[in-house]
Amino acid sequence: MNAEYSREAQARKAPHIRPASETDADAIRQMVLAEHLDPTSLKWQNFLVAEHEGKIVGIGQVKPLPGCQELGSLVVLPEYRRQGIAAALITALQARAGRPLYLFCPDTMAQYYQRFGYERIGYWNAPWFLKLKMLIPMMFRIFGIRIVIMRKD
Repeated sequence: MNAEYSREAQARKAPHIRPASETDADAIRQMVLAEHLDPTSLKWQNFLVAEHEGKIVGIGQVKPLPGCQELGSLVVLPEYRRQGIAAALITALQARAGRPLYLFCPDTMAQYYQRFGYERIGYWNAPWFLKLKMLIPMMFRIFGIRIVIMRKD
């Protein structure tokens, strides 16, 4: 009985994943800025949003870049974390994207993305556009922050 109740409770809590609309653009930008993520290339058309009871609780996008695609801008509101929302967004975003699909993440998050089939790649194995984009995060090493490039085939 408890397991059945638990599944029902989770089903009620499960967010609805949907394509973003123009009216979501401000919320997307605010969530990206709040997490200090790259605020460039925030086109609402590239995003999926996770909603819970009419509130946007998570976002993510697949950015079309010259010669590749990048999974990025993945944010879940702090009070909704550890509930599978990021995983649901990643799964839905991957379903919409071509392969290979790339992402940048702090070294400390690489293990999380490995669960979705991403593997670390070296700088020289990245598409040319991502090599250019990686030049800025390489400077973060001065502050002890190591950013890695990952790819899913």
